[in-house]
Amino acid sequence: MEAEFYIIQDNGNPSLTTVQVQLTELMTRRGYDVLHQGQRVWEYMLQQRHSSPGFWWRLKQKLGIVNETDRKAELSIENLRETRDDHPYRIKFRFIPTSWENGDEGYVVEVECIPALREKIDQLSGNFGNSDPKSAVRTSKSELRDIATEVGFNILQEPFTRAENHEPTLEPHLRKQLQEYEYGSYVTQFSDDADEALRYSLIRPAICAYIHGIEWAIICYIEQIENRDLMDEEGYGRGYGFKGLIKEIEETGEVTQTTSEALREMNTQRIWMAHHKEGKVSEIEARRVKQRLSILLEELFL
Repeated sequence: MEAEFYIIQDNGNPSLTTVQVQLTELMTRRGYDVLHQGQRVWEYMLQQRHSSPGFWWRLKQKLGIVNETDRKAELSIENLRETRDDHPYRIKFRFIPTSWENGDEGYVVEVECIPALREKIDQLSGNFGNSDPKSAVRTSKSELRDIATEVGFNILQEPFTRAENHEPTLEPHLRKQLQEYEYGSYVTQFSDDADEALRYSLIRPAICAYIHGIEWAIICYIEQIENRDLMDEEGYGRGYGFKGLIKEIEETGEVTQTTSEALREMNTQRIWMAHHKEGKVSEIEARRVKQRLSILLEELFL
């Protein structure tokens, strides 16, 4: 389970240290211990109950053959075994310094959450046939949203699972609809190429393809609804850059203000992420662009 939040740092907002203290106080109230505490990464784990040693451990201790490390490991396993399947077990927060196009500065907070069910499957032997993974997902998502609300984080990326991330961008009915449009095949091609690249963790190619899918979705919509062929008017990649396409789709009134603002923000991220950024590009960035393409397609064609 992953999510992405953000906080703005200015004179009226608390400092990062204050936010981290507030986060720790909240997590403690919710039953978590600090597992790791660093400048940029904080990790919490469900509190370990201090169970009394069982008969065999007391006997081993009396005989002088007890291994304290093994005992602690066994107690941790027992604690995990008794934990509710759908309860979040370990939650990690990464604070990444970020500046936005409008001049705001702050932190993007990347969150990873491991539900107890996932931890149990990894560590315990047993039959989990009657477990309910969907319940674990729902509860963990709700927990992350509640934490964000109480600490004061803004939600940049709603909680999601990797399995959800690999769902195709195009639903079958939308794919069929796009096949009827002149430039629809370009939308489906780039969407499918991007999904395949993301599946194999080819992040930079995925971002490039998703952005091209956004561009062709706008071109396709303008041609279909307004009977204007932007390719004939200016030629793709010459007169109409990404910013020009955003202006065209805004003038139709078919996209929400949220979508419009997100696309305009991507105008700078497009070059920064997809073409010229040095170093590693995160998978979260690719997922963000994928989500934006999905929302745009829903607003334009559904």
